[in-house]
Amino acid sequence: MTILVTGARGNLGGRLFRLLAQRGHAVRGSARAAAGGDGLVELDLTAPAEQAERALRGVEAVFLYPARGPVDGFLRAAGEAGVRHVVLLSSPAAYEAHEHDRALGLAHRAVERALDASGLGYTVLYPSWLATNAARDWAGSVGSTGTVEIAFPEAQFNPIHPDDVAAVAAELLTGRAHRARMQVLTGPRSMRLREVVAELGAALGRELRVEELSREQALERRAAWLPEPVLSALLDAAEAAVGVPAPVTNAVERITGRPARSFGEWAAANREPFEGLS
Repeated sequence: MTILVTGARGNLGGRLFRLLAQRGHAVRGSARAAAGGDGLVELDLTAPAEQAERALRGVEAVFLYPARGPVDGFLRAAGEAGVRHVVLLSSPAAYEAHEHDRALGLAHRAVERALDASGLGYTVLYPSWLATNAARDWAGSVGSTGTVEIAFPEAQFNPIHPDDVAAVAAELLTGRAHRARMQVLTGPRSMRLREVVAELGAALGRELRVEELSREQALERRAAWLPEPVLSALLDAAEAAVGVPAPVTNAVERITGRPARSFGEWAAANREPFEGLS
């Protein structure tokens, strides 16, 4: 069977695409705007169905990257193409307090509702705080000053290795044993953000400083790519997580047969983004 991985240039989609290919599966990757020579097909999930029909030929399983906008046409085309199962990458923002009824949560819930109404078989993945968020959010300041700026550093999260998310998705796309309606994926333990920074420092071989930001400072220093309403909701969720252990599940080990990898394992293998400016 052929598996379609949407968002194959992304952090998780790219990992999944490579993993499936390494395991010998027939896999087709797509991106919103295909570039010559990268082997990906062009597919905008919110575009007219003709584009979807081309990408879905011969496909029996789909990894669905979350899209902003209506995906009903794509899902209808998937059903007509004979797709048997969809694995949707969602977010705990779809159900968590302070997020489920805000912009990010509503966007994820809209895709989930469309998938549920499509009649397709599906499993929704809810991965916890991705270890790669550390590189996205902290690499610049760690490399230049050895400092991490955080609001609510005592908030507890459960970092998950992105390779574990890809491994779970691969099992669900290629086998039937764990195709539940939803799978909540976490790393092996709850950690305060301050502890995450310390573990990153240990992997880098140097002590990192935490600069605690007020809510106002965090909003003032908001990255240009992050909408203010989304950041506001994330800050509310972080404040609510102060002193509250993050949930831990055994889903990664139950589905893949191996324990979930720690944040430290990810950090030890991904030092380069943090060392570029040092």
